[in-house]
Amino acid sequence: MKFLKKIQAFIIQIECFSVILLLMLMMTLAFSQVIMRNLFNFSFIWADVVVRMCVLWVAILGASIATSERAHIHINFGTKPPPKPYDSYLEAFLTLLTTTVCFFFSLVALKFVSVEIASESVVDALNAPEWVFTTIFPIGFIVMTFKFLLLFLGHMNDAIKGPEGGEAE
Repeated sequence: MKFLKKIQAFIIQIECFSVILLLMLMMTLAFSQVIMRNLFNFSFIWADVVVRMCVLWVAILGASIATSERAHIHINFGTKPPPKPYDSYLEAFLTLLTTTVCFFFSLVALKFVSVEIASESVVDALNAPEWVFTTIFPIGFIVMTFKFLLLFLGHMNDAIKGPEGGEAE
């Protein structure tokens, strides 16, 4: 489990670094586009496409970072929390359900990218294959599946041993 946590920490560092770089690129390109259009009546055709692709990548990476920090969307289906002995089991079940959904999204995303590769579609403004930009979908969902799996294992550990590491009540 410690090894998996180290892998997760490494992935989080890569995600945060990537988001920072992509945000800097987006802001620089968008700002330069505005300046060039307004002052010089000129712009790069490819810059708007790159900014849109960066938005896509930042959104998926941000969702993955939110998963790491347990700041992702939660759906509460009851007004009262479950009784203490059952809350860890319920959290484990819901996290396993989320892990399963992310896993199936990963499979669909892999299929989507394989269709993009087979179609040989190209982003005209960049003259680059479209699948290169859509690889964030399977990457993001595979990473989120891994993170939710780690959360599930943690919840199961809490359910079995109790949150303090002792026996469950």
